[in-house]
Amino acid sequence: MNTRSMIATTWRRRGWLFSRLRPGHLWNYALGAWHFVRRDETVRSLPAVVKIDISPVCNLRCTVCVHADPSGIELLEKQDFRGEHRMTVEQFTKIIDQIKGRTATVSLYTWGDPLTHPDLDRMARIAADAGLQVHISTNFSFKLSDERLRSLVTSGLTHLTVCVDGLSQEKYEKTRVGGRIDWVLHNLRRVVELRRELGREHPQVEMQFIKFQHNVDELEAARKLGAELGVENVADFWGALHNYADREPENYTTLRPKPRQTLPQCYWPHFSMVIKYNGDVIPCCEHRMAAQHMSGGDARVFGNVFESSVADVWNSKPYQEARRIVSDPTSVDRDPSLKQHFCDGCFVVFDTTMDAETGRWGDKHRWEDVFTKDKRGRVVRRPKAETGLPL
Repeated sequence: MNTRSMIATTWRRRGWLFSRLRPGHLWNYALGAWHFVRRDETVRSLPAVVKIDISPVCNLRCTVCVHADPSGIELLEKQDFRGEHRMTVEQFTKIIDQIKGRTATVSLYTWGDPLTHPDLDRMARIAADAGLQVHISTNFSFKLSDERLRSLVTSGLTHLTVCVDGLSQEKYEKTRVGGRIDWVLHNLRRVVELRRELGREHPQVEMQFIKFQHNVDELEAARKLGAELGVENVADFWGALHNYADREPENYTTLRPKPRQTLPQCYWPHFSMVIKYNGDVIPCCEHRMAAQHMSGGDARVFGNVFESSVADVWNSKPYQEARRIVSDPTSVDRDPSLKQHFCDGCFVVFDTTMDAETGRWGDKHRWEDVFTKDKRGRVVRRPKAETGLPL
C-alpha cells in the first residue's frame, strides 16, 4: 500500500476514524502524529484505532480469504478456526477500560465475521458507552430476524460496512462462496428501515462493492440501490483474485529495503494495533495473514494484552523495532536481527516481487483465469500451471 493508497483508504474510512472526536481522542491523534513525524520509537500516545478480532470464525469461504476452500493448498489446509475461538466479554471489557478516553475507534473484526460472535451487540454497547466509535464489516449473509437486526441497530454500533459484491446470486457467489445475496440485501434494507423507524442516526451504513470483471456491470445498479435505501456511502474498488496465503513472504522474493523517505512509510505502528481473540498482538492486518491462525505458523506476535497491558505491548521492543523499520527500512541491513521481525519482507517498506508473482487483480484478470467449479459445483482454484500462483 503506497502513500496514495493509504490516503485514499483513510479518506474512505473517515466517518469511523474522525467523527465525534472528544478532546482526549484529538490529543491522542495529535500526539501520535507528532511521534510519527519525529520517527519516535517509544511513544506516549496510545493506538488511535484498535482492531479487535473478537472471533476469527466466518460463515463463508470467500476466495481471497484464509477461510477459502483449501483444495490441496497447504497453507490453507493448516488454518485452525474453531467455534470456541472467541474473546470473552470480560476480556473485551479489560481492553476497553485501558484504551477509553484516548483511542477513538474500535473495529471489531479482522479475519472473521463479527456476527458469528454471540456477544457482538453487548461488546458494541460496552465500547460505545466508553465513548468510542464502533465499526464492523460483515458479509451480512445471515438469516437474521427483525429482532436481531433491531438489537444490532440499537447496540451502540456507530458504523456498519456491508459487503455487496454483486446483485445477482450467480455473480455474487463467485467470490463470496457460500453466501446468499438475497439475505444480504434483505438485512441491509431492514437495518436502514429500522434505523429510520427508531429515529436513530447510527449506525452509519456503507455498501462496499468489490469490483471484478464478472460483476462490474452491476455496479451502477448497486449505486442506485444504495441511494434508494438511504445508505451513507457506496464504496467500490477492484478486488483480488489471489488468496491472502499467496502473499506470505515465503512465496515471493524480498529484493531490498526501500530508501528512507521524509516520513515513515507505514502508519500502522504509530496509530493502530490489531488484537487477536486470544489477546495476541500484531501491528497490522496487511502482512503475514495466513500465519496468524495456522498450525505451526510463524505469527511473530508482539505480545499479549491479557498477560500484560495494551500500553506495555504498545511500547514493547517489537513495536519499537517496527517503528524503526518503517521510519528507515535500510535499518534492516545494519541490524540482521530485524530480519526476524514481523515487518521484514512487507511490500510497504521493501521492494519485493510479491505483486509480480502473486498479484491477480480484478481489473487485469478474469475470475475464470484463476477459478473454476468442480463436479459438485464448488469454487476451486485452477492448477498452478494455469494460474501461475505459488500455491
